Amino acid sequence: MSSQRRYRSATGCSQEFLESPRRSASQWPRASLIAATLFALAAPFASSAASAHCISVGVDIDEHLLVDPQRDEDYAGGFALKFAGSSESCGRRSLAPVLTRIDHDFGLGGAASAGNRRASHAFGGGLLVFTPRNLAARSTVPGDRPYASLLYLSSGRRTVSADDSVAVDSTLTVGVLGLALGQNLQRALHHITSSVQPMGWRHQISSGGEPTARFGLARQSLLFEHVGVDQQGYDVKWSALANAGMISDAGLAINIRAGRIASPWWAYTPEQNAYTDDFLPPPPRLAAGRGVEIFAMAGARVRMRAYDVFLEGQFRHSDLRYSGAALRPILADAWVGFEVRVAQAFDLSYLVRAQTPEMRSGRGARTLLWASIEIEHPCSC
Repeated sequence: MSSQRRYRSATGCSQEFLESPRRSASQWPRASLIAATLFALAAPFASSAASAHCISVGVDIDEHLLVDPQRDEDYAGGFALKFAGSSESCGRRSLAPVLTRIDHDFGLGGAASAGNRRASHAFGGGLLVFTPRNLAARSTVPGDRPYASLLYLSSGRRTVSADDSVAVDSTLTVGVLGLALGQNLQRALHHITSSVQPMGWRHQISSGGEPTARFGLARQSLLFEHVGVDQQGYDVKWSALANAGMISDAGLAINIRAGRIASPWWAYTPEQNAYTDDFLPPPPRLAAGRGVEIFAMAGARVRMRAYDVFLEGQFRHSDLRYSGAALRPILADAWVGFEVRVAQAFDLSYLVRAQTPEMRSGRGARTLLWASIEIEHPCSC
């Protein structure tokens, strides 16, 4: 049974976290078995991309090093591989059948309505990594965030109203916390960059492996839109967002983009992010002769968060985890970036994001800052 202790940080502020005795790893499935099972589900993805029904393929990298090489803490990095398309065959891959059933049962998105466009889909997998500031510490660091990692699969689905004024997006993510993969990849990266090696990974959240999941829902609505000569223009939208599961929160966001725009206003969703962008369908591919689409984008979001597994842990023992009272219930973040799309060639985006502190006090009460690069090869499905 967990016991609650109170520690005082160097600043004099008390910091509450939960610490409990370590349980035997034999009580839980082997990490290798969990990882093998998870990625066995992803095996059809690669063959699907080479099939007659071609799909868009994208790589998304989130990393502190992309914005500040001196920082490697908090949300230390992430990697994701995404596939997307609009045909019915795309909708049958990965977790899409489960997600579609949830949407239909709860009447989300109105995908079955004859007046709505055909739903489009995206699916893929990735890895998230979180660390404290002091990577050299071998023991837990009370007052700072714990090590954490998530290996996951995710599916996203979008439906758009007939008048193009509203889009509803839903996502379903399943994964495994606490595997050694995050440690191994971070150590390899730090070896290549001659950085300090992270030494406290044995204290990560749910060390040894534990399954987890998240369902996300967002409603996008267009506020303003203008397209002038040579497709120069801008659009502004707002979104209502909610997540339930490993991340549980709700919030509102506003997003603006301006430049040479050739894609629908609902196609870009930096506001739909739970540390890494949700897997959602890309915009329709640019037709030959349409040239280049290029625009800048910026936005902001406010959320009320009820639960964060990467700080609070889950059912399995974690050497360091925080109670909800130690975390801030209101979070705000903002982003700025750009997107370039070349017809029948590639899509490239770069985004810098900053978020207010998640912890109330201690060394972990600091602003999160990271950047992401996404490269995608568009193809019709």
